[in-house]
Amino acid sequence: MAKKTADDFATQAYALLQADTPVADVKTAIGGDSTRWSKVSALVYEKAKAAARKERDEWAQQRHVATTSNSEITDLLALNLQLAPYALLAPPHLTVAEFRKIRQLATGLPASEPALLAFLGPIFTSPKMCAILKQGFDNFPAFNAFAPLVEAAIIAYYQENYVSSFLTLVPVVEGLILRWKGFDGTGPEPKPDFEAVRKFVGNSYLRQPNPGNVLFHEVYVLASQAILTNHLYQSSAAGSAYANFSRHLAAHLLSNEPFATQPNCIRLFTLLDALLTVYTYETKPDKDPRFHVDEEALQRDITYYQGLIALQRFFHATR
Repeated sequence: MAKKTADDFATQAYALLQADTPVADVKTAIGGDSTRWSKVSALVYEKAKAAARKERDEWAQQRHVATTSNSEITDLLALNLQLAPYALLAPPHLTVAEFRKIRQLATGLPASEPALLAFLGPIFTSPKMCAILKQGFDNFPAFNAFAPLVEAAIIAYYQENYVSSFLTLVPVVEGLILRWKGFDGTGPEPKPDFEAVRKFVGNSYLRQPNPGNVLFHEVYVLASQAILTNHLYQSSAAGSAYANFSRHLAAHLLSNEPFATQPNCIRLFTLLDALLTVYTYETKPDKDPRFHVDEEALQRDITYYQGLIALQRFFHATR
């Protein structure tokens, strides 16, 4: 009997995952050690992407079906590649017109960075999007303990207290990753080391090689990992992060360089939105709590945040 290859195992694993078999059971079914799973899960991820591309091509041929084409997703990957050196990314949910505007501004970087931030900032920090972000934390059981911190950062941002907003959100990023990894400080396992946290998002295929909306999953895995690796969690031995967007600098106050700025708060809101997007695709809940919202709670938060903005404008007008 011929020995099964990694591709044979990947075909078996992909079929099981398509039938909604839990990943842990799939790993048991294919057997072997972590090296086998690493190879197999990477192959399954490629199979899932190939199937998704084929499906999108079929949708694009149908009349009255609105879908993001494969070429548009490729363009989005390329745009995020342009934005990554500036610790930025395009929003997971944007219109074609917004995409074109962001792409136009990105061609002028670095000179166009103020204009780009002026365009991206209101998208990510609008009362509606901040209320949705908070509701995501509220309704994902793994992260709801962080919801009060997220709201405190939102309130501080609207009050233009960017120092408090930034320093409140920085530990939320690591806390989110640790909870996602299964560590909550209550078990006997030691806290994962920094390198494991830094590389965690990029290893998503090991946890779920057949995520929901796999093509967009890849877009935001790559974008999030680039921001974490090259900026927020960049090794201090590798130099300075762009715009001092650095957890290490914030945690240890290594210099007097400004880091808790409005642009860096926007970068943190941007990153958290992308991380929750990846988490949603990876865990595949029945409903995404950020969009199957509690409308009453959402409107209450939006009204509150709009009031904070109005009050801040009043203070400026009366100075």
